[in-house]
This record gives sequence, C-alpha cells and structure tokens, in this order.
Amino acid sequence: MTATKKQFYIETYGCAMNEYDSLLAGKILEQNAAQTSDAAAADVILLNTCAIRENAHQTIYKRLKELGHLHKRGAKIGILGCMAQNLREDLLYENLPIDFIMGPDAIRNLSAIFAEKPESEPNRSFLNLSRTETYDDIVPSFEHHMRERENKTTAFVTIQRGCDNFCAFCVVPYTRGRERSRPVISIVGEVENLVANGVKSVVLLGQNVNSYRHESARFVNLIEALLAKTTIERIYFSSPHPKDFPDELIALMAAEPRFCNQVHLPLQAGGDATLRRMKRNYTRAEFLKIVENVRSRVADVAISTDVIVGFPGESDADFRQTLEVMQLANFDTAFMFAYSERKGTIANRLYPDDIPEAEKKARLAELIEQQLARALKNNQKYIGRTVSAMVEQPSKRNPAEWAARLTNGKKIIFDPRGLDLPIVAGNLVSLTVDGASSQVLKGHPAHATA
Repeated sequence: MTATKKQFYIETYGCAMNEYDSLLAGKILEQNAAQTSDAAAADVILLNTCAIRENAHQTIYKRLKELGHLHKRGAKIGILGCMAQNLREDLLYENLPIDFIMGPDAIRNLSAIFAEKPESEPNRSFLNLSRTETYDDIVPSFEHHMRERENKTTAFVTIQRGCDNFCAFCVVPYTRGRERSRPVISIVGEVENLVANGVKSVVLLGQNVNSYRHESARFVNLIEALLAKTTIERIYFSSPHPKDFPDELIALMAAEPRFCNQVHLPLQAGGDATLRRMKRNYTRAEFLKIVENVRSRVADVAISTDVIVGFPGESDADFRQTLEVMQLANFDTAFMFAYSERKGTIANRLYPDDIPEAEKKARLAELIEQQLARALKNNQKYIGRTVSAMVEQPSKRNPAEWAARLTNGKKIIFDPRGLDLPIVAGNLVSLTVDGASSQVLKGHPAHATA
C-alpha cells in the first residue's frame, strides 16, 4: 500500500520579496510533499513573515492562536522570514504553537523538515545569515509563480538579497544580511521561462536593486541583457536607493520602451536633519535633482515613493519640509506610514520614540490628504487622452469591467464592450480615458462611445 504523500501549506505576509521566498520554499518542499491551499489538511504549516511594522507582528501572533488547534492535532508550524530572524527569542519562548523558526537565508533547510527527528532533540532554529546565498539554483517555475496570482501577465523576480545601507529605522540588514546578487544568467533563464509561458511583464526585486552587482555586471547591464536575450515586453523594478541612481539607468529608460517609465524612489523624509538621523545618505536637494532628471528625460514617467512621519526628533518644521518636498516632487503615488519602533534597529538603540502617537496620526492624515489630492490632479490630466494599456484581469469591484495597465504603471478600469476582438489578458488595447480617481483611471475602447 502506497503511503499518502504529506502536505504543506504556506501563508505569506509583507513584501513582494517575501512572496518570492515563498515560491522558493514551495519548490524546495515539493521534492518530498505536496502543497495544499487548506491549512487544516497540512502536515506542515508555514507562515512567511514580515518585520517592518508593528502590526505585522500582531497579525502573526493572532494567526498562531487561530492555528493552535491544528498544532494540537499534530501539524508542525514553522515561522519563516524576517520576523523569525528579528524576534527569535520572543517567538520561541512565548508559549506559541511553533515547532521551528527559519530566517530568509536558511530556507534550504526545509528540504529536511519532513525527516523524522527524535522528539528529545528537535532542531528549532535555522537563523544563519549568509554573504553568498542567492538561491540562484532554485528557480521557481511558471506554475510556482502563478499559483496564488490572479494577474497571470506579471511575475516578480528577485535579483538581489540583503542590504548594506543600514538606515536607522530598518531591520532588513539584520534579518536579510548583506547585499549579494544573483548571476545574470540565472535571472535571464527565469525570465525566458516566464515569457515562454505567457508572462508579459516582470518586476525585478531587491532591497536596493540599483546596487545590483554580480562579477562585472551592474544593474544597467542586467537590464540590457534582459532586453537583448528575452522577449519580455515590460520590465519594472523595485526598489532603488536615491544615493545609487546612475545616470545611465535613466538614459536606458528614456531610450528603451520595454524598460518601463515607472520609478519607485523612496524619500522617507523631506528635511535634511531627519534624513541625517535616518542615515539615508542624501539631502533633499540631491533627491529633488534625481526627480527632476528623471522627469525631464523619461516621457510620461510616473514616480512613486515611501514616506515615514513621526521619526524620532522630527519637529513640526521638519514635517513641513516633507510636505514641501512631496509637492515639489509631485509624486503620482506614495506609501505613507507613521514611524513605529523596531527592535534591533539603530533608531531603537539611539533615539527615544518621542513623537506622541496622536501627533504621528495627525501628520500622517495631513500627508495622505495632500497626496490623494495630488494623485487625483495628476490622473485627471489623462482625461481625453487615448492610451495603450495591457489587459490584466477582471476588475475586482465589477467583473463586467477589466483592469489594464499603462507602461508607467497606472491602472485603468474599462468596459470592454465595443472592442473588435475578444478580451485576453496580456493583450494591448487602445483606450480613451474618460474619468479618474486618485487611485485609477477610467476608460472605454478608443473607437467606441463612452
């Protein structure tokens, strides 16, 4: 009688790099087990975690309590990712239903997780940080990439791991280690496979992609290789650091339509004093010069950013400088957060968290209000224009409508009635923009009436 194959279940929290790490974990485990979408059916349950913000920790603790009954029934529960690396003692010694923890550089150890081990000698911690691990030999297949994705036209590809910047608010150098990059040939091969299976666009991921370096190849050389050796239609990337934004990268984006006109450029704060305390290694003037350079050379570019308010020592005048830089940069979109202290960071060691929560919330609300108004104004400029957009998937709010995306990343929702051809994800459609919100454009087929 053939033994039933064991099953594993993965939940992913946090960033796109975590999503990619879950793909790696799935591929490793599938050597000995089958992946299931039902936690109750799994022999091993993995939570791949984030450690960036406090609510991420609270979410995981709550989820562990929910899974406790499955643990009592015999399922092993493992915590992967940044939280495992950053909160190792808290996780293992708070009477939580956890059998093992495993950092981002240690997921190869999953290959032995189904092996029988004596109960008296459980191996509970896999937390080594590596200066060389890139998992370049474990390449997720198209099926791995698309297992949990509704949008089958786009895939995320990690090109680099770790970070050398040590920003004061960030745990990444401590949870993901120092920077190291995958070989160009490994990345090109993965993208070739994705293209062969119908993927039209890729997002290249790293903590600081524009410091990518493998042997003599830098980030711009990787982009050139993807353009020359694959037929991928759209290349995006996230996220760069403003201190490492080479001019040749802007020139390539301006010249090559397949290297898309979308840039994510994290600001974090607009005042030089705050930027110094954050250890960001650029000034507001230097940041704005990059923005000006990109906007003046790359047609129809869309620029997004990250911003933190309420960082220790931030005065009201400092915050007003952030508002000013946001206005001058005229960002299309922004990811905005109130500062929350993270264990193990430079800020946690050096700076008291001295901004009252009420003040943080008030500053964040003002920042969001101004950014939403700015985004709406920028999107309204498209009304009346005819644009080419790549079809992605049915709209989540109204299945009769579809979502498509411009090369600069702006999403447009449209009613497909009036199109000459059947609507197919990945195809380009010509649309006339007839409306806009701060989040999306609205449109209709260019030759049809609104």
